[in-house]
Amino acid sequence: MTDRLARRRQRLRARQADRFGRMAEQVHRHNPFYRAKWRAAGFESPPTLDDLADLPFTTKEELARDQDANAPWGTNLTFPLERYVRVHRTSGTTGTPLRWLDTPASWQWFLDCWLAVYEGAGVTSADRVFAAFGFGPFIGFWTAFEAAQQLGCLVQPGGHLSTEQRLRMMRDDGSTVLLSTPTYALRMLESARRLGIDLAGGAVERTIHAGEPGAGVPAVKQQLAAGFGARVFDHAGATEVGAWGVPCGIGENLHILENEFIVEWIDRETGAPRPPIETAEAEAGADDLGELVLTNLGRIGSPVIRYRTGDMARLRAAGCPSGRPTVYLDGGVVARADDMFIVRGVNVYPSAVEALIREAGGVAEYRATVRRRSRMAEVELQVEPEPGADSRSLRSRLQDLFEERLSLRVPVRITDAGSLPRYELKANRFTFLD
Repeated sequence: MTDRLARRRQRLRARQADRFGRMAEQVHRHNPFYRAKWRAAGFESPPTLDDLADLPFTTKEELARDQDANAPWGTNLTFPLERYVRVHRTSGTTGTPLRWLDTPASWQWFLDCWLAVYEGAGVTSADRVFAAFGFGPFIGFWTAFEAAQQLGCLVQPGGHLSTEQRLRMMRDDGSTVLLSTPTYALRMLESARRLGIDLAGGAVERTIHAGEPGAGVPAVKQQLAAGFGARVFDHAGATEVGAWGVPCGIGENLHILENEFIVEWIDRETGAPRPPIETAEAEAGADDLGELVLTNLGRIGSPVIRYRTGDMARLRAAGCPSGRPTVYLDGGVVARADDMFIVRGVNVYPSAVEALIREAGGVAEYRATVRRRSRMAEVELQVEPEPGADSRSLRSRLQDLFEERLSLRVPVRITDAGSLPRYELKANRFTFLD
């Protein structure tokens, strides 16, 4: 680490310490949820940043139990209910949906985080931003939409439109930025090919994706970049955490927004801390995944402190070629911890399956079934080819890739065109059967 980078890291740490201390004072005094947790851990006075590692983790299951016991909002509220102006819910893909409340100040903090995402992606007030998203209780792109307005962009809502209507609106209105999940962006490409709409020759210059791993998978990113003729950016966040992942434009690097979040990287099984991977080391392998633990610094009305995100990633020390002084994820969020399954002794994440399928090419959609028999899991694939793709060749390529990269023999069944479901929000392509 250079002296200049070390000084920037020291200043960043000092800002984090100041903001954490001021937040902890309010939370300790007024937030029943954390006051009880901290007192049970022996903290009768507000903790400091130096105490962080001694504070208990916070989990989604714990928050859900609190909301069940203290319905509907739970006790993780620092202010009286009258201070809150927004309520959203988690997507519910990993358990019971959580309700999450925001004050005007914490909502603006969330928007400020998204403004940092836009800066990282090079979006300016001259852009026309299209939100390909049906707005509802899930926080989704609500904050992205409002932050784009504050940036001065012309913002185009695409809610409650069909995919064809969205494509034509983007083309006719000259949208330059697309907001969507990576899964839905792939669906848009598929529909555009069927409709004869040339997205690569259109006005879209950037696509920004969130909601699931995908845009950080090189094969998916390349497919999106070629299909839209645009630069593709990943982003990471969560309803209960905020928008914490900021692109820099260097490969698949995704930076932690450390001005607003404190990040820890832990062993998923033991909870023990892990140091970030030094950038000078060799490429990280599959065994170098750890879980991200995040503390937000500006969402005082309903904070998360030492929150186990369940996001598995490779955290690298500051030193990205972009020049940013923050730690970053090599390849973005690789997977969700709860999604991992073991096939004949091999740890398999859905994102690894996705990466191989997209690398094979020629796949319009797929579905995976994981069957657990006598304590041994087996995975089977149903694959819907793109129009004109050679089914026999596609099956062979996929089976070869799985055997070469994961040492697994995976049965592949080719399905008819249009037979598999399509997704707008987070994809649900995996079915687990006992």
